[in-house]
Amino acid sequence: MKKSILGNSVNYDGALLGAMPPDLWDAQRAIYYGDSLFESIRVFNGRIPLMAAHWDRLSGGLKAMRYDVPASWSADFFENEILRTTLSSNARVRLTVWRTPGGLFLPENNDPRFLITAQGLESSRFQWSEQGLILGFCNSVRLPLDALSGFKSLNSARYVAAAQEAHARGWDDGIVLNAQERVCEATSSNLFWFEGNTLCTPPLADGCVTGTMRKILLQLRDHHGLGVQEKSATFATVLAADELFLTNAIRGIRWVRECEGKVYDCTKTRSLFEQVVEKIRSE
Repeated sequence: MKKSILGNSVNYDGALLGAMPPDLWDAQRAIYYGDSLFESIRVFNGRIPLMAAHWDRLSGGLKAMRYDVPASWSADFFENEILRTTLSSNARVRLTVWRTPGGLFLPENNDPRFLITAQGLESSRFQWSEQGLILGFCNSVRLPLDALSGFKSLNSARYVAAAQEAHARGWDDGIVLNAQERVCEATSSNLFWFEGNTLCTPPLADGCVTGTMRKILLQLRDHHGLGVQEKSATFATVLAADELFLTNAIRGIRWVRECEGKVYDCTKTRSLFEQVVEKIRSE
C-alpha cells in the first residue's frame, strides 16, 4: 500500500513530474476550462483592414467573461504586435487570449495573457473558387444559445465534431443547427443566402458567431443599398435559396455549389465577392 504524501504530482504523457511544466501551467485555465478567446485574422500586404472589427469582438468577449482588460490593449496595440510577429506581408494570424493560472471554475484573478501565431500566405487577396463547396447538415451536434455564443472560444468541441462529420460524409463543410433546430452557421464560417435579390443571414440571437466578414456584408445594406435581412432559417429555408455562401475573415466569401443535393447559382455571390475584395483593398 502506498504511503499517503501531501503534495502535487503530474503524469505528463507518461513522464512523472513534480509539477506541470511552466509553459503548460501558464496556460492552465485554457487547458482545464477552455477559459480563453481567440481571433483568426488576415494580414494583407502588411495591413490588417479588419483589425477594428476583430478588437471589437475580442474586447466584447473579454468583458462578457469578466477579464480585467489592460488599459494598453486596443486595436492599435494588437495590430502592432501582430505585424511585429509576422515574417510575411501576407499572413494568417491567430490571436489567443486566456486567463492567468489559478483557481478552479472560479478564477483567482482575471488578468489575461496572449499568444500570437502567424502563418505566411502567398496571396494578397481573397481567392474565388470556380468549383464551389459541397455542404450538408450536421446531425451530431447542436449549438447552445447564451450570452457567449457570439464569441470565438476554445470551447470548440462541437465544431470539431461537426467538422469530422462533414469530412466523413465527403462534404467540404457542414451546416450546424442550434438547440432550437434553427440554422446557425458552418464549422468555421457564417452562412448567407440569396432569396431573389435579398441577402439573408441568421440573426445573432440564433447563436452564430459575430463574424467580422458578416459585419462587412451587413454594412453593405447601408452603403450600397443592398437588401439584407437577418432572419431565422430552417433546413427548408436553405434548400429553397437561390444562392448560398460562407464567410470568414481568412477566406472571405466562398460560394456553395451543392447542399443536400440542391445545386445553387453563384452570379450574385460573385458580384458581392468582388465588392468585398475592393472594400478590403481600399480600407
